[in-house]
Amino acid sequence: MADFTTGMTGAADVADSRIIAFTQAFIIENEQSQVLDGNIVSIQENINAKSFNFPRYTALPLNITALTAKEDPDSVVLADTEITITPLEYGDAVTTTRLANLHSGGKVDVAAAQIVGRASGRVQDALAMAAMDASAAGQTVWAGAATSEATVAATHVADTVFLEDAYNKLARQSVPAIGDMYVAVMHDDVISDLRDDAGAAGWTDVNKYSDATRVLRNEVGMFKGFRIVRQNDATLTADGGVTTTDVYNSYFVGFNGVGKAVSQAPSLTITGPFDKLGRFLNIGWYGALAYSLVEAEAVVLGQSASSRGANT
Repeated sequence: MADFTTGMTGAADVADSRIIAFTQAFIIENEQSQVLDGNIVSIQENINAKSFNFPRYTALPLNITALTAKEDPDSVVLADTEITITPLEYGDAVTTTRLANLHSGGKVDVAAAQIVGRASGRVQDALAMAAMDASAAGQTVWAGAATSEATVAATHVADTVFLEDAYNKLARQSVPAIGDMYVAVMHDDVISDLRDDAGAAGWTDVNKYSDATRVLRNEVGMFKGFRIVRQNDATLTADGGVTTTDVYNSYFVGFNGVGKAVSQAPSLTITGPFDKLGRFLNIGWYGALAYSLVEAEAVVLGQSASSRGANT
């Protein structure tokens, strides 16, 4: 029997269209939620690789001896060490029902793709920050007069000196910049205090005449040698400081500080239906990856309180 008419749209075609819509929703949310990879992370990707080696090269000694005419200088052995990163599996999933999707006009499944895409981006950023949290040994600066996490008081908030201390720790170790400057990853509560610094050479003082638009928009942009990146999943230790003071971690990063090994890039997964009536659909994300410090001196951990914190 012939088809009712030519050029009919079959169920398979509609299913393909839905998959494309889900994938686009996933990608958009993942990219919007994941801010660190494009700013601070060196990435190696190889499907099915078990582990990845990130080379770390030792700088050459400074040769201040003048060259002798007609003689070649002695070659210096290029020394390197390898940082091995082994990817692990990560993922999340939600299960939707046909009835919920019908009652929402088909919006539930697309919303599920958006939600898991957002989770994928945030999980990857959280893993990167967990790796940077491990940089604390000898690589930490504190706001105000604090000398440890336990001594951070409610008044020890981010200011110009906080950033200058972090910049100095990176620069004095000759850590290369990422592009033309270092990157600071900070919670919005911390950034808010930084913007409130009205002292001489503070953020407000620097910007109030040079760029009024930035002040009006409440932007941070670049300051004290850092490009400021917002990340509100930065580690926050409730009551970690003096009495009930919340302690916020900020991350100051130079070139090759953080590496990411990807055995399988995070992507949308759709499975099912496996039930007898085809009512349930599993929508999630899956990836095999890991983050690690590559050059430890290229990551400085900053700890501060915030006037926007609970501190109660």
